[in-house]
Amino acid sequence: MGTSRDIDAPVAAIVLLIVMTSMTFVARAELTSDYYNQSCPSLFSIVEQQVQTAVANEARMAASLVRLHFHDCFVQGCDASVLLRNATGIESEQCAFANKDSLRGFDVIDTIKSAVEAACPNTVSCADILALASHDSAIQAGLTNNYTVLLGRLDSLTSAGIAVANQFLPSPLFNHSSLVQNFANVSLNETDLVALSGAHTIGRVNCSFLTGPTAILDALNNISINSNFDANVTQACDANDTSLQNLDLTTPDTFDNSYFSNLQNNEGILISDQTLYNTSGALSVSIVDNFVANQDQFFTQFALSTIKMGNLSPPNGTQGEIRTDCKFVNSNSSAQRLVATE
Repeated sequence: MGTSRDIDAPVAAIVLLIVMTSMTFVARAELTSDYYNQSCPSLFSIVEQQVQTAVANEARMAASLVRLHFHDCFVQGCDASVLLRNATGIESEQCAFANKDSLRGFDVIDTIKSAVEAACPNTVSCADILALASHDSAIQAGLTNNYTVLLGRLDSLTSAGIAVANQFLPSPLFNHSSLVQNFANVSLNETDLVALSGAHTIGRVNCSFLTGPTAILDALNNISINSNFDANVTQACDANDTSLQNLDLTTPDTFDNSYFSNLQNNEGILISDQTLYNTSGALSVSIVDNFVANQDQFFTQFALSTIKMGNLSPPNGTQGEIRTDCKFVNSNSSAQRLVATE
């Protein structure tokens, strides 16, 4: 699904700034499906095996890895900046509101990266590993519409920081208009919004996002929640305010379209979920209805929207590298930089 871009796009689109090391960098301009066919032919099988193992050990990990790729791409493009930890000159995006104490799967990415480095040293970016791990996680959980993962990204040399991440990441407390604007900020439309929100057909949410002021926000945003459903969630969270609740009560570990059926029944667990169906006159309402009636339509659009999101690039002139450790920039990064000029 989707078409690969021309791998022979002009190399002039990438300008070498400084070469003070013997390490060879491959200049990359356009993303392509066969980018690593020669340089790391075992890449796909390595990532697939590691994801299968991680999801078999913990079903929730599939949702966590899909979310990691999403949260990476929404902040300064798909460049693995979300993986960077706090360090000198770097303020980690992991401390942003939508990430703190909820974003996970970093250890799985580290394991995948180690296995890839052993097979193909200094070749595969962490950003590309995030894209592949997200794809394989969705497939492992039940997405039957396979899609082509386009590759050839570079890893960022810095993090966008907390303030920028807070600006660009959607909040679970957003209403419909805020979500539409948030997606438009990164050139994604309302169809993309609903399709990518459908990833909430798997995964869990901490009760801390469901209690307290959220009830007031429900009322202000005209979010109508099924009373029995609301009472059950409230009771569970009152009993343990650090417990996890399924985002999809019907089939929480299976990638299907039941998330959208839940919205029709006013059983969306987050404001940002239920607002897609409770906003009168919104395009999202008809899209939800369509995805309920046709699961394959949802699967197809999820794949298309994920590819579109995966094409989000860092700003022009952003420098990058292939990190050997996804958590930190390379120790000699100042001497190993490329800059995209397209």
